[in-house]
Amino acid sequence: MTETVPSTPRPITGRTVLIGMIAFFGVIIAVNLAFVYFALDSWPGLTTQQAYEDGLAYNKKLEDAARQNELGWRSSVSLGAAMPKGGRVISLFMTGKNDAPVTGLSVTAYLSRPLGEGLSLDTRLTEDRPGQYTAMVRLPALGRWRVEISAQTADKKAFRMIHEVQAGDAK
Repeated sequence: MTETVPSTPRPITGRTVLIGMIAFFGVIIAVNLAFVYFALDSWPGLTTQQAYEDGLAYNKKLEDAARQNELGWRSSVSLGAAMPKGGRVISLFMTGKNDAPVTGLSVTAYLSRPLGEGLSLDTRLTEDRPGQYTAMVRLPALGRWRVEISAQTADKKAFRMIHEVQAGDAK
């Protein structure tokens, strides 16, 4: 019969503790560095490339907004159902003071996705009825769209408004 001798446990020395701590914190630091790399690589955190210039122009934006409020114009945007070839009608209704239609405007719309870069389009809207401006658009994707309306009168009065519309079913 063979006798088995129990092995003696390895003693914990200062060197063992040091190697264990270096390995533990090394893994933590490596994981954190990987997270930082992937976070910065996927989105740099910038919402604009000219943040400083935008900050300097802030007072002008406030003046423009006050001027626009004095006009008393209101806008509403709707997006029609998809047609057989994928086009949709985008409609803008402009009203002024006392809910009277605003006519004779030069209107453009810039459509973009709030998320997902590269999906955007510009279109010019034409006046179909007094105060109603429409255009046919072909959206590259369904979902939520941001519509930036720019309207201008012949005497250079400007109006700018941002709306959101839903293309397709909201989930």
